[in-house]
Amino acid sequence: MIKLLAWMLMFTISLCVLAQDAQVAVPQAKDDGLFKKASTLFAQGKYLSTIEELKTLEVRLLNDSTSSRSNLGLIYYWKGMTHNRLQEYTDAIANFDKALGHDYSPLDLNYEYGQALFAADKLEEARLQFKESLNKKFKRGVSLYYIAFVSKELGDKKKALTFFQAVDKLEKEEAAEVQQAAEMQIADIYLEQVESGKDAFKGVEQYVIPQYERAFKVDEESPLAPQIKEKIVNLQRKYELILFNLRNGRPTLNPPYFLRVSQEISDDSNVTFSPTETTISKSKQSSMYSKTDVIGRYTLYLKNFMSFAPELRMNNTYYFNRVPEIYRNDNRLFAPALRTAYEHTLWEKQASTLFDYEYSYAQRDVNAKEKLEFSSRSNTFMLGERFNFFASGETILRIRKRAFTSYASASNSNTTSFVLEQIKSIATNTLIIYFSYDQTRVKNEAFDTNAMTLRTDLIMARVKDWFTPSVGLSLTSTDPINNRAARGQELLINPNTRITKTFGKSFRVNLKYEYQKNKSEDTANFAFKKQLYGMELEYLF
Repeated sequence: MIKLLAWMLMFTISLCVLAQDAQVAVPQAKDDGLFKKASTLFAQGKYLSTIEELKTLEVRLLNDSTSSRSNLGLIYYWKGMTHNRLQEYTDAIANFDKALGHDYSPLDLNYEYGQALFAADKLEEARLQFKESLNKKFKRGVSLYYIAFVSKELGDKKKALTFFQAVDKLEKEEAAEVQQAAEMQIADIYLEQVESGKDAFKGVEQYVIPQYERAFKVDEESPLAPQIKEKIVNLQRKYELILFNLRNGRPTLNPPYFLRVSQEISDDSNVTFSPTETTISKSKQSSMYSKTDVIGRYTLYLKNFMSFAPELRMNNTYYFNRVPEIYRNDNRLFAPALRTAYEHTLWEKQASTLFDYEYSYAQRDVNAKEKLEFSSRSNTFMLGERFNFFASGETILRIRKRAFTSYASASNSNTTSFVLEQIKSIATNTLIIYFSYDQTRVKNEAFDTNAMTLRTDLIMARVKDWFTPSVGLSLTSTDPINNRAARGQELLINPNTRITKTFGKSFRVNLKYEYQKNKSEDTANFAFKKQLYGMELEYLF
């Protein structure tokens, strides 16, 4: 694999150098009518024809007693370089040797000669030529790399390490072509050294992996980067430096952290407000609003059977229509949580017992003073089971208990919820089904409710690698058990759609549309309809 890497590097660099070669000695022949045809053929990449033309010129010059040694030297150099392009390394070596025999040694000859010798497995001779190239200060970074690599192949690890490390001391422009490969080779040498010792675990953790990570960071998008990343992961697995799979086979999160920052600008066609958390007031006015949201989570593992994920969410919403019916919706939320999972198997498949605790503290301009004040707080406990009974995707069952405290004490409530979630794969699309039954008991019993919610979301495959569409529909049926005569059976209809476009690794833009219509016989206090549409910019760390 290492030799293959060197060959790949040599081929890549050769392509880059091809244009430079033509600027070292060949162009000098363009103004000489003798070499004009050969120069044109070489520039066009017609290497076989170039060699034939050079052979014709060689015969003519050998038969001409007045011809100069330098012209013959140029022909041999030129033939050697052209044979290199055709990967005919034996012929290239012979012609480079003749060029030197005619005292013809342009700046790049030793470099080209070294590559031909290296390809022919004449390593000692190749190293000498690369040293000459280094002395001439021609492509010092690549020359140093080859000297180091050949030394490593010949078993001289100490000298190899010295020359690989010397690459890093060059100017950035000179080292750029081989710096990442050199840093990886240093890590390879470190690995051989520590694995031949007694405490390989410590050496791999303290020296080898940090060196591979340094190599990876040189250029995380390069063709070599995946190979370096694979080396890191394999070592982490081999020496159990990182937990990759839990005992039931569920993979751990890598990286273990999640951080999302989003900024939304949307328009609400009918801003509604719940002045006592139990009734709804309609402004019958529209307003643009801004919502900034931050959520972060870090997952910790207890051996291979349990995970703990502390989470924090904060958001702030501001309405631009500054009339009291609107700006009293300005709000701020602070919501820490702790999510835990106990990993086991069920029906010989992956399963997890879930336990979550969520706390939320909300402020809102409840009194229309253009000042955020305490609005509500809640404590929520959830116990659930995630399992794979259906082949199409995961199923989650939850029971949830929420204690809600409002700024208006009559609105204090307790809610018990039973939740079912099902994820189903449909070809390249994903269907998410959510069902909940919620019993809410309010201090003011007139507002007690039983409600059922059914929501489906279809996340479709990316369209031509450009955007990802999704559509959803939510239906909530609410039974105001102590006020049915006035309100009747209420129904909230909530279709929505979203288009997501990803930019690079971290940025996403969402275009969103949502429609809400709540049907109630108490039209003054509970019936409403509205449209929301907007744009959200997300950044994922």
